[in-house]
Amino acid sequence: MKKDNINLLDNYLLSEKKRKNQGSKSLNIVAVFLVTVLLLSAYSLSLFLQDKTLRESNAELTAYVNNPTTLAQIRDITVKQRQLADLKEILVELKSLNAAFGAMPEINSEVVNKINSCLPPDTKILTIDFDGQWFTLKTQSVNYLRPSEFARNLRNTGFFEEVNYYGYDDDAGKYIGNVLVAMKVGN
Repeated sequence: MKKDNINLLDNYLLSEKKRKNQGSKSLNIVAVFLVTVLLLSAYSLSLFLQDKTLRESNAELTAYVNNPTTLAQIRDITVKQRQLADLKEILVELKSLNAAFGAMPEINSEVVNKINSCLPPDTKILTIDFDGQWFTLKTQSVNYLRPSEFARNLRNTGFFEEVNYYGYDDDAGKYIGNVLVAMKVGN
């Protein structure tokens, strides 16, 4: 038999190399697994911390919203907003009333002088009532023609919108005339 040259070193190196290659594959798998677990753990920790922060923030907001002071302030604001809306409506009404009052006739010295200039002799005014547009005039005279003359004089001035004469009453020789006079708008 012939002996071959047995080289155990080459076989040993070859088996060592195979063993290292097998160890390195399993080591690589373990390393990848550990890195994956580490990344997932870090991501889970990040999500946990975000959740905790959001819960704390939510708790603070809930406490603020449910605080009796905050609720009272919200009620006050709601009441004030309603009051403001009511005041705005009142302002609109007041503006329209102000415009209406601006167009209403006014009693001034010209109106009084015009009425006095229409009085016939021996006639005096007993009462004057004014409702914003209409004068109710009650006159007294010793002559029964004077009340109708007074109404005619008022009509002839053209100063008044309308003059209504309601006749006279005889009160023991004194004649009480009743005249209703409408002011022109703008006078």
